[in-house]
Amino acid sequence: MTPNPITLNTSHEKPFQVLAHTDEILIIQTNAGADLAATDTQTAANKQKGQNNSYGGFNLGLHVNDDPAQVLHNRAQLLSLINEYLAQQNKGSGVEAIYWLSQIHSNQVIRIEDEYLDNLSLTPPAADALVTAKPNQALAIMTADCVPIVIYDPNSQQVAAIHAGWQGLANGVVFETYNELIKFQSLNSNSSSERGEAQPLQAWIGACITQPCYEVSYDVVDKLLLGCEKMGMKTEDVRSKIVAELEEANKAWLDLPRLAQLQLKQLGIAVEQSTILGDESKASPALACSYQDSSYYSYRRKTHLGEANTGRMALLIVKLNS
Repeated sequence: MTPNPITLNTSHEKPFQVLAHTDEILIIQTNAGADLAATDTQTAANKQKGQNNSYGGFNLGLHVNDDPAQVLHNRAQLLSLINEYLAQQNKGSGVEAIYWLSQIHSNQVIRIEDEYLDNLSLTPPAADALVTAKPNQALAIMTADCVPIVIYDPNSQQVAAIHAGWQGLANGVVFETYNELIKFQSLNSNSSSERGEAQPLQAWIGACITQPCYEVSYDVVDKLLLGCEKMGMKTEDVRSKIVAELEEANKAWLDLPRLAQLQLKQLGIAVEQSTILGDESKASPALACSYQDSSYYSYRRKTHLGEANTGRMALLIVKLNS
């Protein structure tokens, strides 16, 4: 079932937005670099050429049948644009590298300090979360509807980036990332104790699909609630906040970013508000709805439009060397 009505926001003129910039961190959300809401004429022209894809102007995914040379160019341009922005702001040193993952909808967490990652291998590791305490390194999570999360730990000066699709949220990817942060924090307790009383961790949620557009089966809901139960959460309370009933049997509207927010809250992590959603959706912790806003990539919108492929955007966090 396609949600109705669909409102499109196509106001972005740059291929990225700055969600947060302090002396300690920089958080950036990329977009498609173009309005993906093709006109009838454009759609007909694409079909005539045998092209039925929505790659836009800034696809960052190498796994979606786009031209690899173009994708690598976009990634290099992203690094250049970030450093150009930092130079203009005169705030923070330049970013040395962007770290990517081969995302597999798991709960696997990678720390980039691990020796085998230092050479930035052309084959990224298979995992769904990145963590580091190294400055001037960008951690990137690619999405096209799934929930991208970034976390900043002011106590140990660590940053993390998480790919949280429904499978990742069911499998505890947020919980495992938090554990990795806390483990490092405990091993480096001197650095946090020097800063005095412990401060709460902060999180941001980027553009992703929101409840009015995300229809799922109750099998998915049950798996998610089971995952929440393993985290010590009250499942009936979670259900009441993330599930909206559908008249169609065994179907529901699911609020995936709200679930991510609830899991973060369970761990004592507050989500910072950076929403650009319309008035009717301001309660969502997401930056924007990837389905409704045609300046972002959406796998589900692509499916509903009968397109073969769509690109990937990224949410990035950088620990700055202030």
